[in-house]
Amino acid sequence: MKHLVLNSFGLFLGLKSQRIIIYQNKEIIKEIALKTLKTISINSNGITISSDLIFACSMRGIKIFFQNFNTFSATHALYEHKGVNILKQQFASKENAKGLSLAKELIIGKIKNQRSTILYFSRNQEFRSKDITIQSLDKAINMLRNLQIKDINEIFTIEANAASRYFDFLKLNSFLPDSFEHRTKKESTEITNQALNYGYAILLNIVYKSIINAGLNPYFGVLHTMRSSKPSLALDIMEEYRSFVVDRNIIKIRSLLKGEFNMQIKKLVASNILNSLNKKLIYNHKKLTLESII
Repeated sequence: MKHLVLNSFGLFLGLKSQRIIIYQNKEIIKEIALKTLKTISINSNGITISSDLIFACSMRGIKIFFQNFNTFSATHALYEHKGVNILKQQFASKENAKGLSLAKELIIGKIKNQRSTILYFSRNQEFRSKDITIQSLDKAINMLRNLQIKDINEIFTIEANAASRYFDFLKLNSFLPDSFEHRTKKESTEITNQALNYGYAILLNIVYKSIINAGLNPYFGVLHTMRSSKPSLALDIMEEYRSFVVDRNIIKIRSLLKGEFNMQIKKLVASNILNSLNKKLIYNHKKLTLESII
């Protein structure tokens, strides 16, 4: 186990001999060795965690995330910030155009993965508007590569149009449940959007952890607006992985997305996404897990 995802109200997390002890109604339901963990995601109200466990996680570099889809918070040890030179280079990217260049590359990667998702699920068959959608995504990629873009808003406009085409195709050809009408980012009551939002929250935690491990500041982004408590760089980098890590898994379980977004579906979504992150891929002539690549 690398990542612990908790969704049940009333849990208590304590520490005993370098193990997490999880209680429910004063009964032990699980014990997990700290050495096997990288992150703890707390995605429900009413979950209690002891100060001893928080300190032990901090000393081991285990990130603890608190999320309810409207807010985001993370705890991690300060000693993980590796060096001031890395941060100086990061902050300089705002003025030397490297930030804008990186923003373009991240969205190119996102659209390429959206394109790949469509081709993957529509292989060996013909679907309505497939060619038109692929042409539209190719056009967006070429615009980002060739235009002299000087404003982040231009990138967002191209990205938004591509995303609209992408989700329209998925809806039109029943790759998403009938209840799905359009992409809603927050406070959605529609189960497909709830599943997507939940999956993106798990992905955000993995990207945030990776940014901290690289010695970067997760709140100083190149694409999303920067404001207090918004992990802009994590949101930037996860754009490239949304379709590949989350959307594909939601499409695979679309027949189960009916009624209420309950604990069973949450567990299935989390399990599938963590399995995807643990799959090995070829990167720089090496076979690495996707999480390691990130």
